Amino acid sequence: MNETPDVVTGSIRLLAERGWEATTVDRLAQAAGIGRATFFRKYGSKEDIVFADHVAALQRLEQLLAGAGPEADPAVVLREAVLLVFRHHLDHRERALARHALLRQVPQLRDRELITSHRYERVIRRWLRSALGEHPDRETVATALSAAAVAVHNAHLRSWLRAPHTDPSAELAARTENLARTLVHGAGGAAGAPGSRSRPAVVVTVLDPTAGTEQILASVREALG
Repeated sequence: MNETPDVVTGSIRLLAERGWEATTVDRLAQAAGIGRATFFRKYGSKEDIVFADHVAALQRLEQLLAGAGPEADPAVVLREAVLLVFRHHLDHRERALARHALLRQVPQLRDRELITSHRYERVIRRWLRSALGEHPDRETVATALSAAAVAVHNAHLRSWLRAPHTDPSAELAARTENLARTLVHGAGGAAGAPGSRSRPAVVVTVLDPTAGTEQILASVREALG
């Protein structure tokens, strides 16, 4: 989509094109048409502005999860939650591409990106603890599923960044829901579900950041037998 230019996108693009060290806050403020003090007040440091839009994305994620009723299917809600975050990148294509180019240049920003991913994971994990109710393996499943959902999202995001004219949203949605059902029901079933029986839970830890979605899902299926 064609997006309206904004300060965050323009700043990230400027940092990517002119270089992280070579671009000062004064230069960013000048390009944005605002004063240095105003820039700091609204956007913080150079590092802060690179990830500024994630604040709003996290708020929207929390609102979506908070609006899910007690009878909602956790797998469906999680699917919509992951899609919401993914669509944020697709709806701001130029920003996402500029940020990707910048992160490839600046290792310290990749550390910040990892911290940001953990924030999404914490929001999802907190909601799952509540949504799973009296699930026999609630804590383990919430931890495993939140980590796996973010890993699957990030794998699709990396794939899209390499081919930004595609839209893997449908594939991401299906795989996220499938993953959720595998872990939630495979580890004992939903709380109070008739005939549900407890099975060993599996903690998913993705150690290889380059692992693709199929590899992650295959590992989960193999672990669950």
